[in-house]
Amino acid sequence: MKRYSNAGKMKENGVVYTPKEMADYVATEMLKYRRTEFKGEISILDPAVGRGELLIAMINAVKNQKLPIHAVGYEIDEDVAQNTEALLKELYPSAEIEIRIGDFLEAAEQGNAEKYDLIIANPPYIRTQIMGSEKAKIIAKKMQLTGRVDIYYAFLLYTKHALKEDGMSGYITSNKFMTIKSGNSVRNYMIQNYKIHQITDLGDTKLFTASVLPCIIIFSLGNTKRKEKVGFTSVYQESSEVSNVPKISNLFDSIYQEGTYMTPDGRVYRYQQGSMQSVELDNTWAIASKENKHWIEQVQSRTWMTLADVGKIRVGIKTTADNVFIGDDWFGEKSELELLQPLITHRNAGQIIANRREQWKVLYTHTVIDGKKVAYNIDDYPKSKAYLLTYFEQLNARNYVKKANRKWYEIWVPQNPEAWKHRKIVFRDISEKPQFWLDDTGAIVNGDCYWIDINPDTVDDVVYLALAVANSSFIEKFYDVKFNNKLYSGKRRYQTQYVEQFPIPYYGSNEAKDAISLVKKIITEDKERVSIDDKAKLDSLVEKMFS
Repeated sequence: MKRYSNAGKMKENGVVYTPKEMADYVATEMLKYRRTEFKGEISILDPAVGRGELLIAMINAVKNQKLPIHAVGYEIDEDVAQNTEALLKELYPSAEIEIRIGDFLEAAEQGNAEKYDLIIANPPYIRTQIMGSEKAKIIAKKMQLTGRVDIYYAFLLYTKHALKEDGMSGYITSNKFMTIKSGNSVRNYMIQNYKIHQITDLGDTKLFTASVLPCIIIFSLGNTKRKEKVGFTSVYQESSEVSNVPKISNLFDSIYQEGTYMTPDGRVYRYQQGSMQSVELDNTWAIASKENKHWIEQVQSRTWMTLADVGKIRVGIKTTADNVFIGDDWFGEKSELELLQPLITHRNAGQIIANRREQWKVLYTHTVIDGKKVAYNIDDYPKSKAYLLTYFEQLNARNYVKKANRKWYEIWVPQNPEAWKHRKIVFRDISEKPQFWLDDTGAIVNGDCYWIDINPDTVDDVVYLALAVANSSFIEKFYDVKFNNKLYSGKRRYQTQYVEQFPIPYYGSNEAKDAISLVKKIITEDKERVSIDDKAKLDSLVEKMFS
């Protein structure tokens, strides 16, 4: 049964290959936190063994104990399993090596998983939807998981059934689950069922060829109490323009240090040491240092409201057939389609003011009747109907649309058609710098952006102040300190769960009034972009409001 498709092949071709330095670090950390001596045989498990990099690191770390070693790995790809077993037996002839062709999760589900002293793993990062929606539902229900579920969640949780009472586990996973809403249930499970010793967030270090932002979690059985400090190391790439940076041979050379270091490939990384901000249930996992804690407390003392108080944060439309509905080439006869509407995309992103050079449109198939969001009767719009019929096969193949009793020509997520008419703050989802701008054109917002449906009772000056704060260098620092969740190349995800927490100070202070006036001036002038001088002034004013 292909529970996670090509996971084994992915490892075999190097997509999720574990670098030796990383494997050695995980093994070392596991032994560092183990508090009891091994007795008799040392049993080791890798539940997704692949090429065996982690088992090799773990065996090397314990072989000086002079005790018998029994190493077990699970692998669903028969060829990979045989090659890995042969390699390990050659490297460690005195050890008992057993690579099982099969699925660890199925063994755990059936209660067939033995107990091990050490469990070390780099499970596949494949969303359960790939395995089939029904199987995903079963796993999610059984494990009381909510939202979108990734397969490594199951590995993390099922480890409880395979770990000895005094055992230790080390996992390499995506760092995504630490901060997203859908990771909430697995975070809570781990706090309640495991004692978490150390988290190492390796962010955008590009240690894998796959698009994975990795983290390492060291844990044992038990629970993580509120008063306990969970060690937290954070490593993220910095600008390579910094000078006089100490050089290291590889990223793990300075893993226990704090500061900025350069690897041989010229990349510069910032190392932070601290503890988890909070081990309370329902909280995200991020690093906290004494300096950062003090700074956040200072910001909170000067926070009057948050961006969530300005209005409802919504995601843009999702057509699930962009080639049909969205484009910038509506010329000739296509320009006469009745349902065409202006569309805001990431191409229009700017700070305070939009980039209006990009003029995209969407064939928008929804309206409101009697207060309800409905699809237009396509027969009333013959030109649009004729165009959509040329894509009938593609659109009609969207089975999820049919199952939802929707019409074949509908946009999958249209949002409220009436809400587009309101004044709104639009912001780009993925961006290095924050890009929040005011829109009063009534244009529709695409799914690569979010938008704030401004409350009718929100004071105008608060809206302008919110724009000043949201586009500031201060908010970049706030995001990094509070959430510590950058993507590759220093980019950030400006999602609802983060943006709704952005602080706004009281709008009546002198600095706030000056910032509001400057934002008004920028909007009135309606230039292509904010000048360097005006941006610097706004940054300075926002900094003063919170310091």
